[in-house]
Formats: sequence, C-alpha cells, structure tokens
Amino acid sequence: MNTSDGPHFTPEDQLLIEEIADVYRTVDPVPATLVERLQFALALESPEFEILRPHEDTLLPVRGGEDTRTITFDSEILTIMISVSARDEHAVRVDGWLAPPGDHLVELRTSRGATTVRADDQGRFVLDTVPRGLSQLVVRQGLDDPARAAILAVTPSLIL
Repeated sequence: MNTSDGPHFTPEDQLLIEEIADVYRTVDPVPATLVERLQFALALESPEFEILRPHEDTLLPVRGGEDTRTITFDSEILTIMISVSARDEHAVRVDGWLAPPGDHLVELRTSRGATTVRADDQGRFVLDTVPRGLSQLVVRQGLDDPARAAILAVTPSLIL
C-alpha cells in the first residue's frame, strides 16, 4: 500500500469513526473557550521574556461578606503578588506588588484591551476597575514609551 495516498476507509469504517468522534464530543468535549484562550495567550508580540509560574492561589474572606483572592506568581527574576477583590458583578479591583521593586510598567491584558500602570518605588500597583474574565499580566521595563519597553515577564492567563 502506498502511504502517501492516505488511509482508505470503507463506509463501515467511516461510520465507526463518526460514532467514536460522537462519543468523545459527548464525554470529553473541547472547552467552549479553548480557541479564545489560545489566541489570547499567543497574542504577545515577543517570545523573549520570562513566564511566571503560579505559586499560590488563596481565597480569603473579608469584612462585609466579599471574598478576596490572592495569587502569587514567581520566576527566577520576579515575583508578583496580586489581591483581587470584587467591585460588582462585572468588575474587580487588582492590587499588586512586584518583588524586587523597580521602575516597571504593569500591563493588564483582557479581551477588551490592555491597561498599563506604573509600579511605585515599593513595587505596588493598582488596577481599580478590571472587567471580569480572561486576563494576563505583562511586566515591562519602566520606559516612558510603553511600546518600546521590553517585556520582562508574563503571567499565564487567568480568570478574574
């Protein structure tokens, strides 16, 4: 058999393949947001940066019944800790800290676009109103022109 022609299926084989595919679609379907999440993750323009690893994710109850989620990401060069608290059903507030502190731009990428803030000399930054959903943090050099600032580190995509 010439393998360059590809496999030759009988009508019975094709029916069996379709039935197996139906079983997988029912038992283990492709997540509805998989394509969106892959496109979001691949949208960064440069592969020359450190990918931060999630280290800790803690849900803390706070006064008033609202919960605050604390997430820590780290790598060999940088640690980011963020505290995510609910503002309303559509938005959250993100308070963050970089270690070691430095003159860095922190960009929050969402499906609605990107927002950039500058970390202060203690490494603290605040994103006051962030839409809920798929997000990613990008830490860049603290240049005045964010478009020219090299990416230092990126978090994996996360749901806020």
